[in-house]
Amino acid sequence: MDDSKAATPAAAGATQAGATQAGVNLASMAYRTILEMILDRRIPSGEVIVEDRLATALSISRTPIREALVRLASEGLIRKEFNRPYRVREVSNREYFQSMRLREILEGEAIAAAASRVDPVRLQAMKAEMLRLRDEPKIRFEDHWAADEELHTLIAEASGNAVLAQIIRDLRVTTRLFELSGLPSRIRPDCDEHLDVIAALESGDPAEARAAMERHIRSLAKDVLGEIAKS
Repeated sequence: MDDSKAATPAAAGATQAGATQAGVNLASMAYRTILEMILDRRIPSGEVIVEDRLATALSISRTPIREALVRLASEGLIRKEFNRPYRVREVSNREYFQSMRLREILEGEAIAAAASRVDPVRLQAMKAEMLRLRDEPKIRFEDHWAADEELHTLIAEASGNAVLAQIIRDLRVTTRLFELSGLPSRIRPDCDEHLDVIAALESGDPAEARAAMERHIRSLAKDVLGEIAKS
């Protein structure tokens, strides 16, 4: 029996698996890069996303680019109308403040439910991260956002209501897109308010937790309104 021929199917399978993994890695890399470009406003709100240009810039084929764009669309960051290219989603002032009002109500409800359910180990890890960011001399906006996202997602999921958690995730995408230019002055206040939210969760008191979350969201909306008034 020819051993080289016997090994061929296995070798082909391994090659195919390797190619599949490489494709997944390229799509993930494309997703992270395009996401960063949107968050940094290198692709600003409302701008058309040109697949060929991205493929050239990232030195990869259009296939992983398309996969990344589908993922970004599923997360609400970009939109595609029939027979038209993707565009970065635009959020108006009105939509932003309406979304923030809903977040105040729904995230208040979520945290009240989560007060007796949240994982204390994850909560302690979040507390340590918020303390680290608060004391960091030069906080990167991306690091601040990642911690913000993790904490709010933890709370939404700990509510035990999957539908509520999904609505909160969608609303957070809307408010994030509006705040893409970043609010540097909000980073440390956010950390302090997040620490207040965590302390309220640690107390296990639903009313205290709800009040801390509502104060946090109102504070953010107030500061954004102030920034708009200056412009």
